[in-house]
Amino acid sequence: MKRTLTRVLSLLLALLCAAAVLSPAASAAAYYENDLPVVYVIGRGTWIYDKNENKIYPTDGIEKAIKNNVNNLAAAWAESLMFRGDWDKLSDAIYDLVEEEYKNYVLDNNGEASNGTHVKPNAEPKAKKSNFSITDYQFSYDGRIDPRENAELLNEYIDKVRAVTGKRKVQLIGRCLGSTVISAYLTMYGCSKVDTAIFYAASNQGLIPISAFFTGDVVFDCKAIEKYGDDYLNNSASDGSDNLSRSLVRFGYRIASSMYATDYIIGEVERAYRDIARTLYPRIVLAVYGTCPGFWTMVRDDYYEKAKQVVFEGKAKYAKLIEKIDWYHYNVFQKFPQTLKKCKQEGMKVAVIAKYNIQLAPLFKDCMKQADDLVELETASYGATCADIKQLLPDSYINEQEKNGMDKYISPDLKVDASTCLFPDYTWFIKDLPHDVFPNSVNELIMKIFHSKEQFTIDSDEQFSQYLQYESNSLLLSKVTELDLADENDSAEISLRKLLNLFNTLFWLLKNLFNIM
Repeated sequence: MKRTLTRVLSLLLALLCAAAVLSPAASAAAYYENDLPVVYVIGRGTWIYDKNENKIYPTDGIEKAIKNNVNNLAAAWAESLMFRGDWDKLSDAIYDLVEEEYKNYVLDNNGEASNGTHVKPNAEPKAKKSNFSITDYQFSYDGRIDPRENAELLNEYIDKVRAVTGKRKVQLIGRCLGSTVISAYLTMYGCSKVDTAIFYAASNQGLIPISAFFTGDVVFDCKAIEKYGDDYLNNSASDGSDNLSRSLVRFGYRIASSMYATDYIIGEVERAYRDIARTLYPRIVLAVYGTCPGFWTMVRDDYYEKAKQVVFEGKAKYAKLIEKIDWYHYNVFQKFPQTLKKCKQEGMKVAVIAKYNIQLAPLFKDCMKQADDLVELETASYGATCADIKQLLPDSYINEQEKNGMDKYISPDLKVDASTCLFPDYTWFIKDLPHDVFPNSVNELIMKIFHSKEQFTIDSDEQFSQYLQYESNSLLLSKVTELDLADENDSAEISLRKLLNLFNTLFWLLKNLFNIM
């Protein structure tokens, strides 16, 4: 009996081994139990404290500050209207509000945090032998300071993780601003300690909202803001962090929604904005992000020189700050594609995850570019060719790509072509996923990439094809399907949503009217 049982167990074991050997390559050859630790370099959301451990970021938010100072702003607006063409009163009122909100956040003229510490120190990494997750080793940093400082701190943290885990290499993932820290790290230290680097919703090749904010290339179109508010603003997710562009758009949306039928008032708002911006803009930028080298990392190459001219206006007192931002821009930003290619050649695996189909805030001339509501797809994907929001790639373009045998890289909804990316086979696109949202379904893709012994590609796993779609009701990812050519704007769902937004706006106006009274 005992011998029979032993034979049966041996047979079952042999069958299991055979099944493992004969199973599809995607299960057996491509994946393995990767026990390399993951160092997650988070986005901007790190809380920042001063030397007395008082929180200085996140701030309470511009929108709240506006609501709290609505009477002062209204009085300044009225006084400026009495002296048409002289908007100094309103300009000063706006500046005072912003300067007060960010007074503990800005850096000094050298780009240094003179008011104390940066962030609470990263916790000492703990020993962990296997089954690493994305958040086991989370690297927090002060997003304001010189990226070289953050790269040095990241290098120290990586060494600590390697020491406690006994592993020679780590895996890196940089989300949004975190991608700029990883870029500086790879430039300064190379990739000898890195097995795989994932760039997720990356901002290290710049983004339009920050670039336009620094250059003053911001437009104020009440009707465009109202449309954006109807379609996106009240329905997009947020992580609760202070987003200056979103706060300004939300305030503008309330204005536009309350008086969209009064063309005269809208015209006055637009004219006032143009007059105010001429003198107020450089002051506002320096009062918020202009002294922070970390934010200059996100100024696009085509905006960079103009931004320095607008913000600093040749002021010698900012020379050391300019040296910091120039170092990053000319040594890291502009050379990033070559740096990443070199790391790939040296054996580091690479993956890029970008998002699309959510419009940028309508404060910028290029607001119709494909984006995730903050970072445009072209830069986040390192070179994808994209149709504008609610547009398709031209038939002539698609036909040419088909002739060249590159049509496999065109999205089923005909909005994106990945063939022009830096790494077409290692770049994934997620549709309808807002920038601030990071669901577990994306973690599944990330861990598949990290658990691949070889370079993971868009063909490695059928579940994670190149083009995926986020289903907000189920929090899952599915494959992007062919575009439904029916007019999305006329759907019953969006019509109902606009009606709800109208009631929401009316309620907001009534509530604030009674608060003022």
